[in-house]
Amino acid sequence: MTEKRPYRRPMRPNWWAHKPYLSYTLRELSGVAVGTYGAILLYGLYSLWSGPESYERYLQFLKTPLSLALHVFLLGWMVFHTVTWFQTLPKTMPKVMIGANAVPQGRITALAVFAAVICSSALVAIAVGVTR
Repeated sequence: MTEKRPYRRPMRPNWWAHKPYLSYTLRELSGVAVGTYGAILLYGLYSLWSGPESYERYLQFLKTPLSLALHVFLLGWMVFHTVTWFQTLPKTMPKVMIGANAVPQGRITALAVFAAVICSSALVAIAVGVTR
């Protein structure tokens, strides 16, 4: 007696590198950058807790060209992560209605990115004001 098995569509080993999976894969990969930057900040808190010498070594590391290049690289990935996060926002929330008309998805994304830029700018202004 032969056993019936369900049909399985063949899948290439690099399926993740083709549309529409590539954008999803890159977005999930950008989460690694978010985690890496979080780890850098946590290490800064740990070095602050460990004493002035440890914190001074941490600050000296942040001034190295390698650290600056790493931060620029991570910033690019963080911006990509933020923008793609807000692009998924209108797809996952209920439709926003103004009167009888639905608000377009692009407008919701633009408003969310604008709000993120304003909040980030305010945090930078506060941080710069505190350090002076």
